[in-house]
Amino acid sequence: MKDTPPAALLTCAERPDGLPEDPSLIAQIPTRIRSGIIRLARAFASNADRSDRLVNWVDPGTCPTPKP
Repeated sequence: MKDTPPAALLTCAERPDGLPEDPSLIAQIPTRIRSGIIRLARAFASNADRSDRLVNWVDPGTCPTPKP
């Protein structure tokens, strides 16, 4: 690598806890809204993974591997 990325790009992604998995609560979320929440969560996870891969490429082992 020619230049080291800025320090702001070299921090591990924060992964917040997800929504509660209580079936009675999930049933209350309309299907279209739930689908939107799932799309947002998948996009967030993809971006967080990409960020962690960059950090680990520059400094291997810095960011832990996320649990599936």
